[in-house]
Amino acid sequence: VTGNGLASQANNPEVEVDITKPDMVIRQQIMALRVMTNKLKNAYSGNDVDFVDISEESSGEESGSGCELQQCSPE
Repeated sequence: VTGNGLASQANNPEVEVDITKPDMVIRQQIMALRVMTNKLKNAYSGNDVDFVDISEESSGEESGSGCELQQCSPE
């Protein structure tokens, strides 16, 4: 049994791992998760946090109730 993480797998004969070359995609994902975790912790603590919404569908730039023309009840 080996420990968690890439460095622990270096001595595992069942796994071929090159620990000298860090995977940039994984490092970018780890950084993005750390940033989001900090933002969520700040929001939970009541601090103002700026979130960037990259999706076009829910950008919130349009005004209104979100109902399509005649699909909503008048109430």
